Amino acid sequence: MFDKVSTLSPLLGLMDMFPWLTRKSSSIANPAPFNDPSEAPIFDFSNTPLAPDYPARQRFVKILDGVFTPEECNALVRFAETGDFDLHGDGDVEMTGENPWKQAAIHFGMEEHQQLVDTKYRNSERILRFDESVAQWLYERLRPYVHELEEIGPDSEWERVVGRPGGQQEWRMIGLNERLSFLRYGRGHFFKEHCDGQVSLPDGRQGRVTVQIYLGGDAEGGPTRIWSRDMRRWLDVEPKIGRALVFQQRDVLHSGQPVVRGIKLTVRTDIMFRASPHSTTT
Repeated sequence: MFDKVSTLSPLLGLMDMFPWLTRKSSSIANPAPFNDPSEAPIFDFSNTPLAPDYPARQRFVKILDGVFTPEECNALVRFAETGDFDLHGDGDVEMTGENPWKQAAIHFGMEEHQQLVDTKYRNSERILRFDESVAQWLYERLRPYVHELEEIGPDSEWERVVGRPGGQQEWRMIGLNERLSFLRYGRGHFFKEHCDGQVSLPDGRQGRVTVQIYLGGDAEGGPTRIWSRDMRRWLDVEPKIGRALVFQQRDVLHSGQPVVRGIKLTVRTDIMFRASPHSTTT
């Protein structure tokens, strides 16, 4: 106890002298309503604490409510736990045998051994499913909401999503990664601040945009928090059932905040693209 006090006292004095060190600003995301998927807007940060870091239409971020029904979310949870995707099923799944939820790991490569568990950085449970048909079903549902990403060429508005401005490639959106990461956050579970990695698969597909779908549960707390660069300001996206959070992987610092009580369920995957050389012929 003595060591902790002696360590903190100089810091507390410094904070008294310079109160701006602890000044923080937060907000809860309130996405604009829309009537048609094609009208789903890019999230407007201008009236949030993140306005200086996220100028208008400089980051591809969409918060899409009502994309999936509660029944569809329940079907996805059942699929995670059983491997059977049935949209007409009802009720909770009674798991038999070994619990399919395992401690979530941090991946640093594509191989099975290229992962580690660090519960001080990421603490939640996970089920990994690799299923092309479910990924395609999710993609067909989401595709009308992200039509801006269908084709991205040099000097296009969203070139920064897939690469650095000035590139000489055409990028075409081709589907979702069939790697579906189902996540379960219980009380106290979290995922520290990070930017999502950009996956490149052996067949040439490349992930550049994250899709996070909130599948329900009864959690209090546990928002996805988007941070400013100095990490003194943030915007919270609440885990509302049926909501999809879609955001570019480059330059979007975020975290999964601790769940206070209850359970939060999500599924995460990537929007995949294929690049080809830009043609200059007319």
